[in-house]
Amino acid sequence: MPAERDNVNRSAFKKRIFEYRMRVAATAVFAIVAVLVVIFIIWRGYETRVYTTYTVVNAVERIDVEGTKVLGFGSQFITYSADGIHCTDSKGRDVWSFPYQMQSPTVKVSGEYAVCSDYNGQSIYIFNSEGVCGTIQTNSPVKSAQISETGVVAAVIDKGSVTPVNLYYYDGSQIAGFRTTMSKSGYPVAIGISSDSKLVGVSYLYLDSGKLTSKVAFYNFGEVGQNETDNLVSGYDYQDEIIPEIRFLSDRKAFALGSSKLMFYEGSERPVNIANILINEEVRAVYSGDNRVGLVFFNTTEEGKYRLDVYTSDGNLENSFYFDLDYSDIFFANDRVVIYNSTSALIYTASGRLKFSGEFEEPVSLVLPTSSAVSYILVTPENIETISLQ
Repeated sequence: MPAERDNVNRSAFKKRIFEYRMRVAATAVFAIVAVLVVIFIIWRGYETRVYTTYTVVNAVERIDVEGTKVLGFGSQFITYSADGIHCTDSKGRDVWSFPYQMQSPTVKVSGEYAVCSDYNGQSIYIFNSEGVCGTIQTNSPVKSAQISETGVVAAVIDKGSVTPVNLYYYDGSQIAGFRTTMSKSGYPVAIGISSDSKLVGVSYLYLDSGKLTSKVAFYNFGEVGQNETDNLVSGYDYQDEIIPEIRFLSDRKAFALGSSKLMFYEGSERPVNIANILINEEVRAVYSGDNRVGLVFFNTTEEGKYRLDVYTSDGNLENSFYFDLDYSDIFFANDRVVIYNSTSALIYTASGRLKFSGEFEEPVSLVLPTSSAVSYILVTPENIETISLQ
């Protein structure tokens, strides 16, 4: 009998342990489910919320100089005119200044580098976060200049019958180049350089048997291109087409915009044409960034005055946005699409959900993204404001 009683006690004890463990497990599961429900509710509220106002987290004064243009430069911004260029950080501190004399200066920014050139001038200036780091004197008119994220400049130089495309290191020294002529390749209309500086894309315009034709050519200045004539590794002809834009989205993705086509290319060595989108409307503006390309059209439906078609770097239509705002700029950052002018802004998620629709408290010259999707920097004529959407 004692052995049998001991057996019963052990069975009852094991049963109580099992029941206790089950209660603990059930409590844990319930707690996890409750936490997930709360997280979902918070996430759902955040996703569906449309902000209409903002709070100014920080503001510093600045003095606007009449006649200057403003351009984002990472977390800083550049102001420039015919007399010189100036860099300011988000705290309003002067970072650097550089004087020059130009008739029609153009500034291009890529990563931590900026290039300033004068159309038909003979000087090119290269800047980084510390100021001017290189100067290029060409002795012939400069038609255009682009810069990569590694500080390499690609410039189109006009020498009459010959139009060289030269590459310069950020200290101003020439590292490569190739010569183009109307009879051989046509006239270079647009130029782009990859983020790693290895690839250069050029859009040419020429006559082929009396027909207006454009060519998109890619040049490789790495090991692969060294074995090719003039480093040319791939090219595509487009009849009855003018291609005024060619840009790189990364070190292996590029696009070109023509009068009736949007073309996408891919490849880190020999770029190939991966997608062609026919365009039967007039493109008002083109924007790129965050591995996206946006084309703005006048809209013909009641959904809005404008339509913004956004494509991924693979050439797929990601979304179309309809709006009435007479925009001054559009940019892509943090999977957001930001459309704004001096008085108002619209912010959408890349999937098409409206996140902000509101007016600025004072005229805005420039909107800069931050690392947060709900925080932005506003540059006004009198202040630099860090704001948080509310």
